[in-house]
Amino acid sequence: MKGCLVALGILVGLVTAVLGLLWLNLRDIHVRYRLTVEVQDGDLIRDGSSVFDVPYHVDFFADGPHTYHVSPVGYAPTVDLGEKGLLFLTMDEWRPREQESEARKGLHTPCTFGLLGCLPFVAYNISGVWQYPDYPEQKARLYELLRQSGPRDVPFGSLPRLSRFLDINDPLSLVPVSPYDLASKFGPGVKLKHVILELTDDPVMPQPKTWPQWLAKKGDTYDYDHILFHIPER
Repeated sequence: MKGCLVALGILVGLVTAVLGLLWLNLRDIHVRYRLTVEVQDGDLIRDGSSVFDVPYHVDFFADGPHTYHVSPVGYAPTVDLGEKGLLFLTMDEWRPREQESEARKGLHTPCTFGLLGCLPFVAYNISGVWQYPDYPEQKARLYELLRQSGPRDVPFGSLPRLSRFLDINDPLSLVPVSPYDLASKFGPGVKLKHVILELTDDPVMPQPKTWPQWLAKKGDTYDYDHILFHIPER
């Protein structure tokens, strides 16, 4: 009887160890970064920041190159330009033509994680392409990214879509804004100066206080989830 209990205990211990090892190796690796958008508005510099948490899935069973889509958690960085309106750096991967043209030139770090998932790889000049089916290689790329530090400029061609509401009281008036020509939507003297990314341990920032009440409430009629904000289900 005692021998059976010992054998059972060993078996349970082995199963627990295997399950624990699998959990450690299959869980997502999270990267948290702060995005700061700086805009030149005449003689003033206006900015808005947001902290995103991005889970990256490392596929232990991958058998070839993969393209992954991540789901960042956070709110769109928003720059308050006063009476001229609000500028949003959205989570929308649809971009104006001139941005797509620059991205297609191949001047930036290749990546297969979607725009917000790729931003830290681009900013720190680390390849984010799973070119190899090798699991340790995938994991090593992410840990290389996590060892980086300091602020980095993000090329405008690598950004998700910038947008603004033509009428802040009209949810249907959201329009794209070219990062190369903010003046066309906000008036003379308005120019995108920098978009800065920096890895951080700070928590995901709350919703910007400058958002209009109807957007802050996330009404049932107009849902901007996955475009202006993505928060975990509660």
